[in-house]
Amino acid sequence: MSDWDALNEFLRTDPRDIGCDLALDALPAYSEMAAAGENPDELFPGLAAHLKSCPACSRDHEALVRAIRQFGGDELR
Repeated sequence: MSDWDALNEFLRTDPRDIGCDLALDALPAYSEMAAAGENPDELFPGLAAHLKSCPACSRDHEALVRAIRQFGGDELR
């Protein structure tokens, strides 16, 4: 991938993207589904689109999934 391709990919927005504020609200439920091996993208398409374009929220999601798998979801509430 060239630098221009990477820039175009970065700048392209998905109209389904819900943004960081709404993503953070739905992230715990999305991450619990992912940790359980379910497909949260079907229930949360806007969040799935957001995670593809937001490195910060994507890192939060990955950390939540790891924590849920290690400690269980109930302890995080």
